[in-house]
Amino acid sequence: MRVLIVEDEQGGAQNLCDLLLSLNKEIEVLAIVESVRETIDWVASNPKPDLGFFDIRLADGDSFEIFEQTEIHFPIIFTSAYDEYALKAFKVNSVDYLVKPIEKKALAAALDKYAIFYANKTSTYSQLLSTINELRRTETKQYKKSLLVYYRDQIIPLLLSDIAYFQLENEMVYCVTHNDQRYQIDQTLEKISNQIDPQEFFRANRQFIISRTSVQSASQHFNRKLKIKLSPIPNEELIISKSKAIPFKTWLES
Repeated sequence: MRVLIVEDEQGGAQNLCDLLLSLNKEIEVLAIVESVRETIDWVASNPKPDLGFFDIRLADGDSFEIFEQTEIHFPIIFTSAYDEYALKAFKVNSVDYLVKPIEKKALAAALDKYAIFYANKTSTYSQLLSTINELRRTETKQYKKSLLVYYRDQIIPLLLSDIAYFQLENEMVYCVTHNDQRYQIDQTLEKISNQIDPQEFFRANRQFIISRTSVQSASQHFNRKLKIKLSPIPNEELIISKSKAIPFKTWLES
């Protein structure tokens, strides 16, 4: 089975690869692409895979935009943090979804469903597009106003408006407030990213999620990357990759 993975989080993509190979060593990952634009270009210039895994939220938009700009003639399993009610329609049209963080048991069940889909070929591109449009109509954009953080021996709610950025450091996730207070959070950056407003926060790289109000400036860096100046100043440099530079600038001026 030849697989295309559309995922802008390197850790998430690697986890999916590892799980796939643990379930079936004959699976071949053809490519891992990170954005709407890269996916469209890849589909246009390569033979179609047997199956695609598409993260819904990508650095430069959502993966539904891919279907608006090119026809996808292979089955898709979406990965997302959308609620189950909104995603029920996917199962009706013989496509599936996996809620992050992806678990091996759920992935195995999705692959079994793919096998049935592949044998019966019961869904069409037009049905898939109709399902995507329905999901967009039923999507509810309700984001958290606060998160629980650890402070000494207490767990306290912290308003998201007080947070300058989230940082992964030594396998632990911390948030830093605008007044330079630092708290530990018992969640992954991936999970946090799915709970907060993407208009206010941007997943800059594997280590940082930053708030709009924390960004002081951006400067050109080596190989068309961006070096970001934050306030408060973090304990390591924040570099945004070339592939995320344009989405970042678009987000910052929106």
